[in-house]
Amino acid sequence: MRFETAEADATIRSLEEAFAASGAPESPSPQPVAYGGVTGRVQTLSSRGGLRFTLYDVLFDRAVSCYLAEGQEEIMRDVWGRMAVVEGLVTRDRVTGRPQVVRGVRGVTVVREAVSDRYVDSRGILEASFAGRPPEEVIRKLRSA
Repeated sequence: MRFETAEADATIRSLEEAFAASGAPESPSPQPVAYGGVTGRVQTLSSRGGLRFTLYDVLFDRAVSCYLAEGQEEIMRDVWGRMAVVEGLVTRDRVTGRPQVVRGVRGVTVVREAVSDRYVDSRGILEASFAGRPPEEVIRKLRSA
């Protein structure tokens, strides 16, 4: 069970799990914390009891709690529901490396999403040697490669 605040985390484990994770039940290894960024979709903005929002990580599709300092409300304007990179002190799970919390958020950068599914936008992805050839010839050549 994991409890979390804007300042710290507290994890309650069974004695067997603590022993397996660290080799010694009295001194489990701390969670890795480093400055970095997490990319995901911004959800659940809250200003009750501190500035906080939830980011759903694109790699693991899990919630990551992000804590802002007082006066940083403006950086979250027009970000809700969009893809963004959140920079700050990232706490990760010891075993999986999955981000769990971002504290001391220093920046939120909106990431442009590719929304076009038009085939015309795919022009230029093939080699120049295919230019002007009929589609069936290009497909035959690509299959044989």
